[in-house]
Amino acid sequence: MMMNHLKLLRLISAIFVLGGLAGCATQPQQPVQIERISPEQLAALVPPAQSTLSLEEIASMSKKGKPDAEIIEAIKQSQSRYSLTASEVLSWHQKGISKGVLDYMQQANALAQQNAIADEINKREKARVEAETRLKRERDSARLRSMDPWFYGPGYYGGPWGYRPYWGGGMGWRYW
Repeated sequence: MMMNHLKLLRLISAIFVLGGLAGCATQPQQPVQIERISPEQLAALVPPAQSTLSLEEIASMSKKGKPDAEIIEAIKQSQSRYSLTASEVLSWHQKGISKGVLDYMQQANALAQQNAIADEINKREKARVEAETRLKRERDSARLRSMDPWFYGPGYYGGPWGYRPYWGGGMGWRYW
C-alpha cells in the first residue's frame, strides 16, 4: 500500500515537472533574413562607366610628358569613369598610360560601384525602419484604443445611456 502511494507521488511529481518544463519551452528565434542583391539588380544599380575623355587622349597626354596629377585632374574635371579589365590595363600601360593613372581609374570605378551599392543598402534600411516604426505606431494605437471607455461601444459601462457619475459622498443617492 505504501509502495502504491510512492508510485503515485512519483507519477504526480513527474507530471508537474514535465508540465513545468513544457510551459517554459519557447519557440526558437527565427534566423535573420538577409535580402540578397541578384547579379541583374547589381548591374542595374552600378552606374555604367562613362568617359568624355577618351583613353587615347589620356595616352597622348602621358606621351607628351604631363605629370600623373595633371592627367588625374583632367579625368576628374571630365567626370569620366573607366571600367577596364586586367588585360586592358596592361594594354593601355604598354601604350603609354602610367601605372598611377591606371590605378586611379580602377579606384575611381570601384569607389563609384561601392557608393551605388551603399546607397541601395541605405535606401532598403530606411524603408525597413519606416515599416517597423509604422508597425510600432499601429500597435501602440491599438493598445490606446482598448483603453478608451467608448472602445466597446456606448453604454458598455452603464446601460444604454453610458456611464453615470456618482452623486454625493457615497451615502445616500449614488446615481442621478
